[in-house]
Amino acid sequence: MNTMQLKIWISSLLVATLSGCQLVAPLMVDYNGVRRDVAEFINGHLWFTIPQKRILVEYAKGQQKILTADRLSPEAQQALAQERYEGRYCAAQKITVSKLDQVDEKIFVYADQQQRWQQIQQLQQTLKLDVQQLNCEHRF
Repeated sequence: MNTMQLKIWISSLLVATLSGCQLVAPLMVDYNGVRRDVAEFINGHLWFTIPQKRILVEYAKGQQKILTADRLSPEAQQALAQERYEGRYCAAQKITVSKLDQVDEKIFVYADQQQRWQQIQQLQQTLKLDVQQLNCEHRF
């Protein structure tokens, strides 16, 4: 086998392996409850490992609750802000914040969605997060 044939064979093997990951990930990660475009975004990134995809999916499920925050009472909005504050902190213990930000950018695309997200973020600024009392071990 000459070097050109070897390069073609290796390239073919690499493409088959990488595309296989996209086919296997939906079987290994439960995307149920995540908006389709967000799930496709997470699944489509080949550099996300299966454990990272699971974390991002769970994070996305929680973040999507913010999309309906305007229908909640002020007390429920406060509770949601606390939940999402803790959720982001715990997720950030297992995956980079930049990956969480990428998922947020996918979830909060439109102006009204970004406004709800900003409202929750403003509520979070009034909260205190006691990381000593927070158990993130089984959260994601």
